[in-house]
Amino acid sequence: MLNRTKLACVIGLLLLTCGCQSYSTPPPRVVAVGCQPPPAPAAWFMEEREPNLTQRLLNELSPSPETVTKD
Repeated sequence: MLNRTKLACVIGLLLLTCGCQSYSTPPPRVVAVGCQPPPAPAAWFMEEREPNLTQRLLNELSPSPETVTKD
């Protein structure tokens, strides 16, 4: 039983040693790219807004003119 434990420890140590070995890689290349244009704003952003916060909240919280469920 002791020999199996030693063998397992040796194998684990070897795997850890080999697995943690670092290989030299070439340095990363820096490539200059142009910036992309910003995306178009969402449609709700383009809508006209009420001049004051109170009116905006009343419009948002008012009941919908359409019926929610149809029979």
